Amino acid sequence: MENNQPIIIKRVKRFGGGHHGGAWKIAFADFATAMMAFFLVLWLMSSATP
Repeated sequence: MENNQPIIIKRVKRFGGGHHGGAWKIAFADFATAMMAFFLVLWLMSSATP
């Protein structure tokens, strides 16, 4: 007995994770590093001058 019904294959499309809103962490880390370097320079200048 032949089975003439078509075979249906459902494929689920999987999308990548993408960005999860972590860009602010990198921007904040850059800002914190710049502020640390700025205050380090201020501290070194104040301790170097008599």
